[in-house]
Amino acid sequence: MQNEFGKKIKNKRLHLNLSLKKVCDAVKNDDLKSISVSYLNDIEQGYRNPPGGKIIVQLAKKLELDSQDLLNLAGKVDPLIEETVSKKPEMALLYRRLAELPEDSDIIQKLNKELEKGNGKK
Repeated sequence: MQNEFGKKIKNKRLHLNLSLKKVCDAVKNDDLKSISVSYLNDIEQGYRNPPGGKIIVQLAKKLELDSQDLLNLAGKVDPLIEETVSKKPEMALLYRRLAELPEDSDIIQKLNKELEKGNGKK
């Protein structure tokens, strides 16, 4: 019953030689309490669906995985995007307009280049 998300988490955890408890101690829920070992085990075994975005981002950090790849695998939206859109409605409109453009749009390519410049990338 194991799903791809749970499989990836488990394989990486074992590769890093981390116990379930060690990973759980590093991952906090909304109440700032560590997630339980049984909860993470159930996710790894596919008995539970992937957790929410905030927990996924923390798991990715602890397991040295790319958070966006893990969010995509779980079918979740980055919590930073959710938070930004909820606080700034104009961002939702901007995102919607960008999403409607074809991937090879000149606008998207130019925007990506400008954003990379701002992050010190070339």
